[in-house]
Formats: sequence, structure tokens, C-alpha cells
Amino acid sequence: MPTELSVFMVADAMLARGEKPSLRKVRERLATGGSPREVCKHLRAWRKKRGYDPKLEPTDMSKGMKAAAQALGMDLWKMAKREATQTFSREREQAKADQAGEKEDREHLLGMIETLQAENAALKAKGAAADQDGERLQARLAKVENQLERFRAEEFWDRVMQEVHDIIPDGSAMTPAEILPEIRTWTVRGAALHKEPLTPGVLKKKMDVRIKHGKYFEAQPQGRYGRRTA
Repeated sequence: MPTELSVFMVADAMLARGEKPSLRKVRERLATGGSPREVCKHLRAWRKKRGYDPKLEPTDMSKGMKAAAQALGMDLWKMAKREATQTFSREREQAKADQAGEKEDREHLLGMIETLQAENAALKAKGAAADQDGERLQARLAKVENQLERFRAEEFWDRVMQEVHDIIPDGSAMTPAEILPEIRTWTVRGAALHKEPLTPGVLKKKMDVRIKHGKYFEAQPQGRYGRRTA
């Protein structure tokens, strides 16, 4: 496909030699030929830029005028060639600058992506470590809460045993079934909150543990319990 520059150069050279730059003759002198449509388009642009009108071209020019026209045409052709060369050089330098800028921008963006990827990986690692720390903390908290709950339960049942100790008359004995109705209502409610509702069986179990450790009670015949003597 012929370029505008190549058509301009051929037309200027023909005009400098006193030839009429027609479409057929310009196509014949183009190294690569080209479609009539493309050559015609560039030739119209050449005529407009040069102010060339074949209808106004004189046919009876003297040799001196023809020589002057040829010289002028040659000068115009050289100027056009120089201008095209300078334009090509500027465009080439600009293209190089644009490529360098694009390369720098691309490298900058790649660096930003790598930095963001590294930061994302670090955040994921921190998140995983935080999850592990959270799980360990939850386990420790659950353990502490369990220990606290056992401590509260032991403290509660120790108060219940103290209450039962006070219910049993000094020098007498009672069965758990006889003791249970004497226990205060809020104590019964507290036992339910500690997930061990007060029943004769539960009361007997708690009292037997105290007897085993030598506290509060002494076992008596017929499943009765008396106060422990100091």
C-alpha cells in the first residue's frame, strides 16, 4: 500500500521534470504500485497542499520558465522530503519516549502488584496467627470459666452443708428426706441453677463426701446423719 509521502515525492519529482503528475503516471513510478483508490487519495492531498491545478498548467512556457518551474519543483520536492524526514524523526523519537514511558509505567504497576500481593500474604498469615491465638485464648478462657464454675459450685454446696448442719438438732440425727423440707427456698433454687436440683439422693451424696473428709456430719444408724462433734 503506497504512503502519502511516497506519492508526494513521485509527484514532486515529475513536476520538477515538467511532467504532469497524473494518476496513471504516478502509479507507474511508485516502487510498490498501489491501488488507484489509495494513490488517487494521496494525489488529491498533494494537489491541495501544492496548490496544483492541471487546468491552469501553461502549455507554451519558454525554456527559461520551464527550467525555473523545474527548479522550483525540485526545491519543493527537497523541502517536502526534508520535512517528511524531520517529521518521521520526531515521530520516531516520540514513539521511543512513549514506549519508555509505557515500560516504566508497566514496571511501576508490576511493582505495585507484587507489593500488594506480599502485603495480602502477610495479612493472611497474620489473620491465621490471630485465629490460632483466638482459639488458644478461647480454650484458656473456657478452662478458667470451668474452674471458676467448679469453685462457685463447691462454695455453694459448702454453704448448703453448713445450712444442713445447722438444721440437724444437736445430739440428734435426721435422714436426707427429713432434712430437705427444712432447707430454705432460695437454697433449693440455687441448687437448680448449679444443675444439681436438691433431692434426697443428691443431699445424701453431698453429705457423704463431707463425712469422707471429716467435715460437718457423722453417719448414724438407719441412714441418719448427726452433727460431727469436734
